[in-house]
Amino acid sequence: MVIQNNQKHNLAFLWSAQTISQAGDAIYQLALLWLILDITNSTVITGLIAMSAYLPALIFGLYAGVISDRVNRFRLMIFANGGQALTVLIIPLFLWYGHENVWVICGLAFIRSCFNTLFHPALNSFVPMLFASDRLVKINAILATSGQIAWMLGPFFAGILLTMVSLPNLFLVDGGSFLLGICLLLFIKKPNHPDPVEDHSHWDELKRGLSFLYGQKPIFWMIIITFINNLFIMGPAIVGLPILVKNTLNGSASDFAFVEGCMAAGALVGSFIVSKMSRRLPNGFIWATGLVLDGVTYSFIYWAESIEMAMIMIFFHGVGIPLIMVSRTSIVQIHTPNKFHGRLFSVVHLGVVGTTAISAGLVGIITSVISVKLLFFGIGIGAALCGFVGLAFPSLRNIK
Repeated sequence: MVIQNNQKHNLAFLWSAQTISQAGDAIYQLALLWLILDITNSTVITGLIAMSAYLPALIFGLYAGVISDRVNRFRLMIFANGGQALTVLIIPLFLWYGHENVWVICGLAFIRSCFNTLFHPALNSFVPMLFASDRLVKINAILATSGQIAWMLGPFFAGILLTMVSLPNLFLVDGGSFLLGICLLLFIKKPNHPDPVEDHSHWDELKRGLSFLYGQKPIFWMIIITFINNLFIMGPAIVGLPILVKNTLNGSASDFAFVEGCMAAGALVGSFIVSKMSRRLPNGFIWATGLVLDGVTYSFIYWAESIEMAMIMIFFHGVGIPLIMVSRTSIVQIHTPNKFHGRLFSVVHLGVVGTTAISAGLVGIITSVISVKLLFFGIGIGAALCGFVGLAFPSLRNIK
């Protein structure tokens, strides 16, 4: 009974901390991309700035997982959130003093992402230490709802704020969300057993983790397909949407905020769907279905002729997001030893964020040549094909 109460207590504070800090993330991303597009009016520069914010995962993403497996994961989470708060609070200071230098903003976004790269493998490795293994799918689904609620409320809140305050104030909200998140994390009752640490060099540990992953063929190929799908999906989501709203549909920053909020609202619905599906279907099938749904619905954006139509289509696209994320996270947590979790989640985070960086840069360049609507149509078909590959192979679709 005490264990169950502790788990409920920890879930409540972890969920609250993640909801608040991720709402700040949603506001930050919206403010950053709209600010750059507004200052430069260049899709290419906007894509490059978005790419710079994700480069740390390519540079030291794997090493972040090794760090997570060697140090106290909870303290690493606190440190990473504190670093993100500090860097994001510097941005409005430059803007208020008239220094609208996109490369300074780019550098600060890069530093913030460095701290973010440390946070994710630590969090994903910390969760199995707090909760029983037979509850991980449900716990991950609940935590996913925190993200989707945050990414829904964050943009809506930003849209309302932008009718009252200037864009730089949104960065203050993001910084404050991290500080509040830290306060909530401090209430978590930590496990008595220590973090697993092995007596090997960092590189030896990294090689052991990669060797283990390569030996688990279904999980290995699931991660590879996820990376390929990300090349199709993430760039248009991050760079393509503000270009669509501002340049094609002639919308405002508030309009963009509400479009982003509709995607998160769809993802919230998807989080409830995946919690029901996981009781009857293998995680591999749910993951592949999510890939197909995300791709097909992306193509629908081609027919968006107004902000309202874009909001509806983006909502249905959002439904597929948690099907992919929750099932993928649960598969790694369930089928791998805890001592490898930091390294394996850093591999996943490296690939997801790294391919996001490449995709964001490419979208900025491609939309300077072809229409953003045509981009969404073609990208959606490619993303859906990744899901059909997952469904075609029993070793992938039947992963529990």
